[in-house]
Amino acid sequence: MKKPADLSRSVCLAAALLLAASAPLRAADPPVHYQAQPTNTTVAIQGTSTLHDWEMKGPLIGGFADFPAGLTFDLSQTTLPGLKDGLLAASVTARITVRSIHSEADHLPEVMDHLMQDAMKETNFHRIEYHVTALKLQTPHVAGQPFAFDATGDLAIAGVTNKVAFPVTIEPLGKNAIVIRGAAKLKMTDYKVPPPAPNIAGLGVMKCGDDVKIIFNWTLLQTAPKQP
Repeated sequence: MKKPADLSRSVCLAAALLLAASAPLRAADPPVHYQAQPTNTTVAIQGTSTLHDWEMKGPLIGGFADFPAGLTFDLSQTTLPGLKDGLLAASVTARITVRSIHSEADHLPEVMDHLMQDAMKETNFHRIEYHVTALKLQTPHVAGQPFAFDATGDLAIAGVTNKVAFPVTIEPLGKNAIVIRGAAKLKMTDYKVPPPAPNIAGLGVMKCGDDVKIIFNWTLLQTAPKQP
């Protein structure tokens, strides 16, 4: 027969287990959510042609970036907490509306805009989209410098999606914002986009090269994550 003290401990233990079983599970801490901003953002597409190099620019990149709960990009740090095999758990999606990109040409820029939109099948595929699948921190990180990563993800252009990798940096802007910078080298034909070869009045035939480079500066502001 159990002693009164043993019986009391047994009753307390059973009560504690019952309360633990009936208590609601604690929700996981939400990720640190950054939302794209319509200011302080630029994207440029650069290429070559038989006449001259060319460039198209846009002021908007939509999308978001989610990072592990509690993460801050403190430049005084030499690493980031929560890395696993050098990888930062993140969910990042960037979107560029094709019609937001315009030619920087001095001569007939609207012609270049039309050629670009037609080649990229803008009527059916309005946006360029990049979904990050991996962010690996480049080491060693030097305190005071932006955090440098190798980004890998799926890039969709004109209805074709390819796996693309390129370097990016992430840097805090004040208390609640970050800027992500990067550059990616691509080939138009990898996305079944024929390099334009227009016959421009006064200039003749301008054959564009297959290689292009996308350069971006993307500003995002920390906000509350959207509820499901």
